[in-house]
Amino acid sequence: MRLMKKRFLKAAAIILWLLVWQILSVIIGKELLLPSPYITFATLIRLLSQPAFYNQILYSLLRIVAGFLTAVISAFLLGVIAGLNKNVEILLSPFITVIRSTPVMSFIILAIIWFSYNLAPLAVNIIMCFPPIYDNVVKGIRSTDNKLLDMAKVYRVQPVKVFTGIYLASVKPFLMAGMNTAIGLSFRVAVAAEVLANPRYGIGTKLLQAKYNLDTAEVFAWTFVILLLSFLFEQLFKKITEGGRRNAPAEKSDKII
Repeated sequence: MRLMKKRFLKAAAIILWLLVWQILSVIIGKELLLPSPYITFATLIRLLSQPAFYNQILYSLLRIVAGFLTAVISAFLLGVIAGLNKNVEILLSPFITVIRSTPVMSFIILAIIWFSYNLAPLAVNIIMCFPPIYDNVVKGIRSTDNKLLDMAKVYRVQPVKVFTGIYLASVKPFLMAGMNTAIGLSFRVAVAAEVLANPRYGIGTKLLQAKYNLDTAEVFAWTFVILLLSFLFEQLFKKITEGGRRNAPAEKSDKII
């Protein structure tokens, strides 16, 4: 009953905001400023019938996924090293601070100067997704139970087993949280970079073209595509992580010793 009620409330909320959107569109009365939901979704259906539509999505997804995975791997490795060695964390702290403090647009412009138009969104995606994952990995390493580490020393457990059995178990929930934050960020950053870099294929490129053509309905349609793709990837990530938690052994200390 609770699940049905929750789904009903979500559906009601969506219908409510669609009505608000429709009313505002009627009041404004200018499609250029605010197209109606009907016109927006009609535009989306028109885009769906075009083969080029899927090319734009494919290239954007390749940049997003490649950038996200690269950020995860590099942030995990450096986060583990920094978590185990305070000097490394101090060494990397200015770099992390600069990334957090610098506007995204500055990185996009620099990436366009340094790289090709196709690689700029990928590079910016990696840079911006790195800090939240790195920070969480460092926290995960630092939150490792010292009692388990002491027990491993007493039993003279091999360093590899200490890392996989103790440190990874501690890092995992922090890593998942960082990755969850980075997924949503990667979509926003990559598309914003495509808008400025204007590669041959990409959702951001089509957004820019729609803006030049004063086609607000198409801007709304592409924005809806971005939101839908981001939502689907976040849900897929949650399913994968939930499945991993269900399949994980209840006690990890047994495997350590």
